[in-house]
Amino acid sequence: MTIKPSAEVGEAVRHLLAEKDMTNEQMADDLNISKQLVSHYKNDRRTMQQDIAKQSIRVYEDSPEYIGELLYKFSDGYTPPVLKGPAIERHRLALKAHAEKGLAEALTEVGALCLAKPPGMADEEEKESIAQMMDKLLEARMFIDNFMMAIERDYGIPMKKRMRRLVLQWKANRWLA
Repeated sequence: MTIKPSAEVGEAVRHLLAEKDMTNEQMADDLNISKQLVSHYKNDRRTMQQDIAKQSIRVYEDSPEYIGELLYKFSDGYTPPVLKGPAIERHRLALKAHAEKGLAEALTEVGALCLAKPPGMADEEEKESIAQMMDKLLEARMFIDNFMMAIERDYGIPMKKRMRRLVLQWKANRWLA
């Protein structure tokens, strides 16, 4: 995965300003940039540079959707997008239901596949089944990530703090070096 040096973040900035009821000037002060640059970001006239994005993530660490949108944009689609379409409700219970359904479907796909055959011996039909399983896993991951963003937003439980705690546990389990 490559992290892009810059990305269009207009939608993310507009959502953040609305969520926090902030002005361009307030964001500019927070990030030590000009209000004109905030306006350029907001209207996708300029791309946000990686260093400003990192600073922005630190400053607005209590805005999981904003962080999720930046990560999606800078990872060039490697991380799941923040669901904001007209057919999705961002309430934690709606996202929980989607996450449960997506995870159940993904686990069904995983259980249905036999991955014992060496990858080099898989035919095209088997590879397509594996690709469909990956699609289900990615869809489940998208719903799980969006559900966790809603939990963080609503309950004030930072994913970053939980992840740091779990990493220590995973190291103790010798799952990580």
